[in-house]
Amino acid sequence: MEPVKEDDTAQGRFSAPLETINGRQNGAICVEPGLTILVGPNGSGKTRALRSIKKSLDESNWIDRHGRKVRFLAAGRSSPFEGYRSSAIGPNSIQQDDAAVGHFSHRASWWNIESLTGDLIALDARADLKMKVEARLQQLFDRSLELRWSQNGLSPHISSLRGLGSYSANHEASGILQLVGLLAAIHNDEIGALIIDEPEISLHPQHQAFVLEEMERVAGDPADSARKLIIFATHAPTLLPLRSEHDLPHFVFFNDANQSPTQVSADESVLKGGKLKALLTRISATHRMAMFAERVMLVEGPSDETIVTQLARRMDWPLLARNAQVLPVTGKGEFPEVAKLFRLMNKEVGVLADLDALSDDNGLVNFISGLPGATDAALQYGAESIVALDGDLRTDLGTFMIKHREAVDRLAPHYPDWSADAPAELVRRRVTLARVLTMPDTFEGAAADAAIALSQRYTALLQMLGKVGCFFLRAGAVENYYGPDSNSGTKPAAAASEAATFGQTDRATLKARYADVLNAISYIAPGRAVDENRVLRPKLGAAITAVFQSMVNTTKNDELNATARTTIGASAEIFSFENISTAHELKLRIVIVSPLFARENFPIEVSHGQNVNQILPEALAFAEA
Repeated sequence: MEPVKEDDTAQGRFSAPLETINGRQNGAICVEPGLTILVGPNGSGKTRALRSIKKSLDESNWIDRHGRKVRFLAAGRSSPFEGYRSSAIGPNSIQQDDAAVGHFSHRASWWNIESLTGDLIALDARADLKMKVEARLQQLFDRSLELRWSQNGLSPHISSLRGLGSYSANHEASGILQLVGLLAAIHNDEIGALIIDEPEISLHPQHQAFVLEEMERVAGDPADSARKLIIFATHAPTLLPLRSEHDLPHFVFFNDANQSPTQVSADESVLKGGKLKALLTRISATHRMAMFAERVMLVEGPSDETIVTQLARRMDWPLLARNAQVLPVTGKGEFPEVAKLFRLMNKEVGVLADLDALSDDNGLVNFISGLPGATDAALQYGAESIVALDGDLRTDLGTFMIKHREAVDRLAPHYPDWSADAPAELVRRRVTLARVLTMPDTFEGAAADAAIALSQRYTALLQMLGKVGCFFLRAGAVENYYGPDSNSGTKPAAAASEAATFGQTDRATLKARYADVLNAISYIAPGRAVDENRVLRPKLGAAITAVFQSMVNTTKNDELNATARTTIGASAEIFSFENISTAHELKLRIVIVSPLFARENFPIEVSHGQNVNQILPEALAFAEA
């Protein structure tokens, strides 16, 4: 690792190389002055990155040159107390003595202890720091902190200011203990760089927000003795201080442990756009949730969000398991700006838009046509470009409406209008395109032939757009897909009413009715559903084959099950094999005995010579793709 150059840290910035993974360098993180926040799913490499940052800071001696310490607080920082609070070591093993941690000799290197123990030792040595923390404990909880040394170590006691006496930390809430350690580290001016793995652990959301405010008070260039670098990894939306375009470079986005993380440069041109600046000033908690996702599906409003999430749930398509987040925006005009924001974070972004985003103007299509892969998608369908085909079709739809005005005017009032407040001519164009896409043969005479031809070309355009993650509700808006009993009340109420019917509607019907929505879901959450049969089937197949090879007509059941255990190990305990052979035929009866894997098709009977590869797919069918 090359030493850090002096000018690298002149503005409080620090470049930390990440450790090599699978033989290659996994990038570097620019530690910004003040806060640097690592976000991403579990297993994406955030903790490993935090340790790489600590190693780089230690080796650079940058913090040490200012006479200050690098402090790392691990996710398991409360572990020294767990034996006093729970049976963490063994059954019924809670220690009854007052909790005591650390040793007096640790005072010389408290900052190298990655648990709360180090911060408690620092508190004991400094009355000013202890008072700083106590002022906040009193504000939040009416608590006071007392530290006593015993033969077993440092013993923290809590005193209630409400007259409830003093008690050992054994009996205090985990979140309060966490706060004591966090606040001590945050306000300790001996620390020049504070690295925290998941500061939100055990904290109430409001207290998470309080911790963020406290961190922001002291975050800055460590050359200033009142400031420190603070780097943390989090899963908590309340700990994401994203209020303007200037905050975005302080975030590091992780998606996969084998990929380099993404960090937006402060010089990124997209950050200078007025619409994106406005979006960041009013970013919601839902937007912040999406920052933790790997994939984001943008929809037009809460009704669309309800339908998409509940439909995915009914189809057993795991949005959350695929680390996908559905995010409603405030109208079609916001799609490009929100998509730009999340693409900067290296997220896979999909869009599910009402049809008017296609019929009214070409703003969304123009944005999508500029994305990577759009040109290749057009070429696959023999088009010059997506935007060129969209322009031709926009013209041809207008020509169709003029040429077949009588047929269009007769049918337009009978198509459910999802935008009654729009100008009449705009509504007419919208509902005509919806009819062309969903039932072109309902036009009359020559208009029907023209509508069918136009529909085929539009279908090609929609398929191109789908290749790069843009999907349109061909029927108009999500309300146009509802059953007859769900179109009453407010839009959110109607969506909730419709979603409530999904559990009683068979999947084939839903797949046919909501094909447009499901296409979008399958793009943003491409993984298959959790399917236990994919685990059960090969185990059972192997056991059946082995059992038949070793059995005769009189083999006892215990012997059959012993053979199964020898073949597939403990997994054999899920099944019970029974010998139901006759004098002329070897035959097994197989029962699933585990209550965790109850199956309607069991028990099954299998004769020697039958093709197991035909029997098991019927008995243990895989979930639909």
